[in-house]
Amino acid sequence: MIALVQTIITGVLVGSLFGLFSSGFALSFGITRVVNFSHGDFVTLGMYASLMLLLGFGVHPLLSIVLVTPLMFLLGMLVYRVVIEQTLKRRMERPEDAQHAQMVITLALSILIENMLLLAFGSATRTMNGVFAGDVNLGPLYANKAQLAAFFISTVCFGILWFVLTRTSFGKTMRATVDDRDMATMIGIDTRAVYAVSFGIGIALAGIAGIVLATFYPVAPLTGSTLIIIAFVTVVLGGLGNVVGAFIGGLTVGIVQQLTATYVALDLQNVGIFVVFILILILRPQGLFGRRIAA
Repeated sequence: MIALVQTIITGVLVGSLFGLFSSGFALSFGITRVVNFSHGDFVTLGMYASLMLLLGFGVHPLLSIVLVTPLMFLLGMLVYRVVIEQTLKRRMERPEDAQHAQMVITLALSILIENMLLLAFGSATRTMNGVFAGDVNLGPLYANKAQLAAFFISTVCFGILWFVLTRTSFGKTMRATVDDRDMATMIGIDTRAVYAVSFGIGIALAGIAGIVLATFYPVAPLTGSTLIIIAFVTVVLGGLGNVVGAFIGGLTVGIVQQLTATYVALDLQNVGIFVVFILILILRPQGLFGRRIAA
């Protein structure tokens, strides 16, 4: 029983980080309707930024969050304005063609980022040593300090995101844009700015997740390829575009991953995630917190 509780605790701690970068993915999709295949690679960029600041200047990862997050936000806005928004301006035969073009563009961006990281840092895996080292013991149970910090930071960041979305005027503006973009434009809302800012927030959350993840997870140029799969599973599990559902889905994915690693096999830890993913698609395709759309 103690082993089971320990596994669940570890799953919640790790899953909170999955929930953080997946909530950024869900936010971007929910507002812009852009499926960003490069989202996991922005997590990797955050990991490398934190690693380089630590090795080059001795900057602690907690301080890196303050330094890197604004840059990731601006980078996200720039990517949306320069790369993604251009497809919206083009006239296409069918509306869905623009979405297909955006998917291809973000996939190309993912490949570009991964290859740039390979050229800059090589294929070797790097780790942060000595940051949040050790465990916190609670009787027979324990929590890794790095994972405990990840849980705290992820929960605080998600709480701030939830407050912005539900309790501020900008959050109301974002929801109005999602409900009816044309009507939002008619009443004076700058929907282009809303789209760019929401995309930037999503990338900033990915960067924060990357900074914290690097404290206990190996850093490699192709890490984003694994993380985007986890983000897809998490977002579908929680309900497409549902930020709260994505965070809860991240916790669920973390628990399932750890249970599989402990009781089945470490190499098959992601297989358990896909089993749950398939079951959700069959039994509740709109996700746990999504709404069924009438045919």
